[in-house]
Amino acid sequence: MRPAIVQGWDIPKEEYLATHKDNRLIKLLIDLSNGCNLWCHGCFTMRSTSVKRRLTNEMGADDQLRLLDEAAALGVRTVDIVGAGEPTLDPDYGRIISHIKDLGMRPVVFTHGATGHFERESAYEGSVSYFIKLWSLDSEEQNRYVSEPGKSLGFDYASWRNRTLENLTNKWLTQGEEVMLDGISYVTTCVGADVLVRKSNMDEIVSIHEVCRKLGVMPLIKSYIPEGPTLFDQEQNRGLVTLEMLSELQTDEATPADMMRVRQQLIALDRELGIPDMETFYPQGCKCTQSMASLYVDILGNVRSCVGTQPIPIGTYEPGKGILLHALMERAHAVGFGCPPRLEDAKRRGLEIDDGMRRLYGEGMRRQA
Repeated sequence: MRPAIVQGWDIPKEEYLATHKDNRLIKLLIDLSNGCNLWCHGCFTMRSTSVKRRLTNEMGADDQLRLLDEAAALGVRTVDIVGAGEPTLDPDYGRIISHIKDLGMRPVVFTHGATGHFERESAYEGSVSYFIKLWSLDSEEQNRYVSEPGKSLGFDYASWRNRTLENLTNKWLTQGEEVMLDGISYVTTCVGADVLVRKSNMDEIVSIHEVCRKLGVMPLIKSYIPEGPTLFDQEQNRGLVTLEMLSELQTDEATPADMMRVRQQLIALDRELGIPDMETFYPQGCKCTQSMASLYVDILGNVRSCVGTQPIPIGTYEPGKGILLHALMERAHAVGFGCPPRLEDAKRRGLEIDDGMRRLYGEGMRRQA
């Protein structure tokens, strides 16, 4: 069996390195509107109320289209839509996706998979890659993870998500081409699983990984992003989430040592399937592609090195001002194929990281050329 790699993430390290050296881009990360119909514990984007609503100072769609034009001129080939709420609920979602494709770039959408978008046949035509939220195979537990504590979500999220995932994998969107990438033989897919590891679901991760392998879905297995509530900065989160919620999140956090144990379990499973050990940041997945030769522009126009490098932006996007190139030239954050922000977070918080994890987190790490 060959592991799956999502289309848009199937670009080799050598191209990222060369593009980084030339101060150009391969990937742009963006947000669409902040609105969302879930309340996900550990969401890295900030909320100002218990409900994630559209913000009054969001970038307009016209400015986002111009941002995409400027990104294409700098060489961008893939656009990851990572927030700020549920992308497919944004009223301009279709317009943004069409423009990305018209520019010859690949849209990769991080979605919870439970919106009307996935009730339409157009969602399954194969020119968009999706990462679907998959935190638990147990419906009750999955619904708990996306509900505000003490409140009912109002619908069965897990069942809807499961239906979307079944539709995606039944539409032959997981049967792509064989590619050799960074020394690993993959098969391309349009479908990935966004898997957040926590102490409370750690016993499920091997089963989730096995389901992904059987379905031809790429597993993207990770711990908390050190941003928003899961930065565990009480001052930054004062008034946005309760101290009780911060405490619960931190108690449920998967440590670097936990992640190494999970990695070893996944390696053992993959060996049984004939899949080799992978020295990649995402366990038995692939390298990180969201910092080197990449930039992140959030829904407020803040330009950042990646989703884990807040709160101070490199700049603020303004159409026609060359902000992306300026940000590339001026950013001081380290980039790489691992996760420099997690290394910095571990140092800040005094978390222990063994040599193996430190090597994976620091792979290819360098400053801007």
